Amino acid sequence: MTYKKYFKKAPIVSLKGQPVILFDGKHSSLLEALESKKVKVFSECRNGFCGACKTTVISGEVSYLTQPLAELNADECLPCCCVPETDLNLKLSCQGVEIVAKRQYSTNHSPAPALTKLAHEG
Repeated sequence: MTYKKYFKKAPIVSLKGQPVILFDGKHSSLLEALESKKVKVFSECRNGFCGACKTTVISGEVSYLTQPLAELNADECLPCCCVPETDLNLKLSCQGVEIVAKRQYSTNHSPAPALTKLAHEG
């Protein structure tokens, strides 16, 4: 009997093109993952007001854990009740957030890039 294993690549969440999160399932929602990285997202979700965390999606796709109560445009998501399905680029500030960048290797090392964390100033 042959077993096939299918692995889904963990989506990378970027803020205005700067990668900040490898969404590896450690958080139950996109909002929790963003908050864990100290990304400033205004939300009133826990206070019963749906729609406050509405965020513009520059590129990528999300899936919803529960149906959103707020009305959304095609380029918006509610991070409180969704997870990224693909790499995701959000229109949020990355000021003061630790970004993730590919580290370059010289030709005498492995060609596979690694991810490293960098402090982002701007």
